[in-house]
Amino acid sequence: MALRLSAKVIGVGVSGALGAGLLYILLAQEGWENVLQNVTQFGAWPFIGFVAISMLNFVLYSIRWMIILHRQVSEKKHKLSLWRMYWHRMTGYAVGYLTPLNQAGGEPVRVALLMADGVPAKSAVASATLDIAFELCSYVVFIALGVIFALVEHQGGTGTLEVMGFGLAIAFGVLIAFFTALGRGKPMAKPLFRRLHLDKVKRLRGAERWLEDTEALMRGFFAGGGWVVFGISVLSMTMVAFRVVETLYIAWGFGVTVNFAQAFLASSLPGLALLLPVPGGLGIFEGGFAAVFSALNVPMDALAFALIIRLRDVVFIGFGVFHMMRTGTSWAFKKTT
Repeated sequence: MALRLSAKVIGVGVSGALGAGLLYILLAQEGWENVLQNVTQFGAWPFIGFVAISMLNFVLYSIRWMIILHRQVSEKKHKLSLWRMYWHRMTGYAVGYLTPLNQAGGEPVRVALLMADGVPAKSAVASATLDIAFELCSYVVFIALGVIFALVEHQGGTGTLEVMGFGLAIAFGVLIAFFTALGRGKPMAKPLFRRLHLDKVKRLRGAERWLEDTEALMRGFFAGGGWVVFGISVLSMTMVAFRVVETLYIAWGFGVTVNFAQAFLASSLPGLALLLPVPGGLGIFEGGFAAVFSALNVPMDALAFALIIRLRDVVFIGFGVFHMMRTGTSWAFKKTT
C-alpha cells in the first residue's frame, strides 16, 4: 500500500514538474513582465464579470447533476436542493483540478459529500458516475468538433490534428459503447471481471457485486427516460459550448476582437490538455493556447489569456475547498490524492 501510494506521489510530482517546467519556458520566452502587465491591464471589473459568467454556467452543471441524482433516489430527503448540489459540484471541481485526473478526479469527494447528506452510497456513486460520463462525452465531442473544424479550415499542423483526432475518436467510441450498453440494459461489470479473470479473486467478489448493483441503478436511469437523457445531452453540450462565450468575453476584456471561428478553436483545442494526466494541465494548457493563437493569428497574449482562466479557477478552488472544510469531508481529498 505504501509502495502504491509512493508511486502515485512520484507520478504526480513528475507530471507536475514537467508541466511547471514547460510553463516556465513559455513565460521566459514571452517575458514575465510583459505577461503580468497584460494580465493587470485586463482589469478587476472585467475579471469579476468573467467569474460571474463562469459561475452562472456552473449552475447548469449543478442542474444536470441534480436531475441525475433525483432520478436515482426515491425518498424526498435524499433529493438535495440545487444550492447544495452547486456547492458539492464546486468542491468536486476544486479537488479534480488539483489531481492528475482533472476532469474526473473529484468524483470520490462528490460521492462523499452526498453520503454525508444521507444519500445512499450506490445512488451517490451512480449519480456522480453518470454526471462525469455525460461531461466527458460532451467534452470529447466539443474538442473533436474543434479538430474537425481546424482540418476543414486548414488551421494548425495537419499531422498533429490527425493524431489528436485519432485519439479523440477512440475516447468517443468508448463513451458511445458505455452509453449504448447502458441503454440496451447489457451488463458490463460481470463480463469485464470474467474476461480479466478477476471473478476468481475472492477479495474482489464483493466489489463485483457492488459494481453490478451500481450498474443496475445506472441502467434504471436510462430505462423509460429517453427524453430526459436527450435533454441532459443537450444541456451538456450547451455547458461545454459556453466556453466560446467565455473566450469572446476574455478577448473583449483585452480589447481584441475575434470572430466565431477563432473563438471556437481557441476554446476547444487547448482543452485537450485537461484530458492528460497532468494536474490542471499545467504548462500544456498554456502551451495549447500559445499554439492555437499563433496558428490563427490572434493578436492577443496567449499566456495572459490562459492566466485569466487560471485566476478564475483559483477562485473556484477557494470556494470548493471552503465548502469541503465546512462540511468536514476534507478526508475525502486525502483519499482521492
